[in-house]
Amino acid sequence: MEHITLQVVQHLQPGGIEKLVLNLARFASPCHKVYIVALEGNKKAAIKQWPELRTFESQLFFLNKPIGMNISTIIKLKKLIAKLNVTMLHSHHIGPLFYSRLALLGHKATHIHTEHDSWHLADKKQCRMTRYLLNTNRVKLIADAPRVAYQLEKILLLSPDHVICNGIDTQYFTPGNQLIARKQFNLPLDKKLIGCAGRLVKEKGIDTLIRALHDLPKDHHLVIAGDGPQSLHLRAEAQKWLVTDRIHWLGYCAQMRNFYRAIDIFCMPSRQEGLPLALLEAQSCGNSIVATTVGAIPDLICPQTGILVPPDDETALTKALIQVLEQDPNAANQTVQFIQHQADVRAMTAAYEALSC
Repeated sequence: MEHITLQVVQHLQPGGIEKLVLNLARFASPCHKVYIVALEGNKKAAIKQWPELRTFESQLFFLNKPIGMNISTIIKLKKLIAKLNVTMLHSHHIGPLFYSRLALLGHKATHIHTEHDSWHLADKKQCRMTRYLLNTNRVKLIADAPRVAYQLEKILLLSPDHVICNGIDTQYFTPGNQLIARKQFNLPLDKKLIGCAGRLVKEKGIDTLIRALHDLPKDHHLVIAGDGPQSLHLRAEAQKWLVTDRIHWLGYCAQMRNFYRAIDIFCMPSRQEGLPLALLEAQSCGNSIVATTVGAIPDLICPQTGILVPPDDETALTKALIQVLEQDPNAANQTVQFIQHQADVRAMTAAYEALSC
């Protein structure tokens, strides 16, 4: 029997949830067909912004939802479910959850919903809406990490049906030649490189890392992969702290594996997080981690090689970066093995597919 799964996301722009659903399509078993629908946007614009989507072009649908609640989007999604003969619908985040619940009325398809973080539930309106939509036996609730499950129980008073940790392709994200990787990005060959990746928004705490860089030795440089609305503000912070010449801005990076190979350690100074895929990818490439104690980060940071610090504490961040940079290079093997065991995409995909049986 062929199972048809429809992944429902808000949009298809580069991000953790979006990469996850692409992986669920990429690694699906032969008896599971996966389609992806984005509530917002259109296919042509999405592929232009994110060329990786072209590989999945025949599996992608876009509903071009306008701003605000939209009845026609529910109707479009309902028709798509029927057209594809969907047997399992998998929603991600509150918008897709809302539209999926309504579109599934009258359909027998299984509905599973994954919560990727809990910090958005601090908004009382979102919290009430999420609790209402999930307070039914029609939806199987999945948490993507143990700490997310704990927060859902605490805030929503709902126990997830399953915990399925995010996974990445540990056969692709592997250690490699640092010299070649640095040359690809035109990065200095004789510096200690601290890597940071993600959307340039306040929640990522990159301003804290820039302040910490000021107190590190001059041969320590920062490499930032990503773009976003805080780009100009962060560049101004770099000027303020006199570290402009020690920061390398890569912008959107399509070659993340070589980015991880080029750096010496990976830093995630976030103020808010779920379970970020970059944390897993960096460790799979052999990078030790310095990260903050937020979201589900503590669940999947290698305990032998990684260090956790409080958010917004540049003093603690500076000390941790120095400590990790002094580690034995052989520690990379422990980090790689930890992620291979804890967070491989094939195990994640199999766990989700088992829910349709």
